[in-house]
Amino acid sequence: MKKVLTEDQLKEKANEVFKQYPKAKQAFATVDGNVFLEKNRAEIHAGKQGTVLTYDRPVPEASESALGNKPAKADDVIKAISEVQTIEELEPFKADIRKSVIKAVEEKTAALLAANA
Repeated sequence: MKKVLTEDQLKEKANEVFKQYPKAKQAFATVDGNVFLEKNRAEIHAGKQGTVLTYDRPVPEASESALGNKPAKADDVIKAISEVQTIEELEPFKADIRKSVIKAVEEKTAALLAANA
């Protein structure tokens, strides 16, 4: 019998794909654990009786502004990153694909690791 993963396991696999492909907006997972960037590829793999689940790239709470779905300005996000006290608090910022934000996350991670060493 084929291995069938839970929705939580599939969501985790989709999140791994988002980390590998920062420009991907959606991922399509089949219940056997394969994740694709193109829906038709997932459907072909799943077959006629298969199930394909669609996952959208998660939007970090820290990057959303109070004005709705518009992302916060990079400067505001970088300021929030500078106030972070633990590596776990950096997680929501890691999905941001702006170069300045990525650099700020990397620098803050290095600083926190050095402080804990």
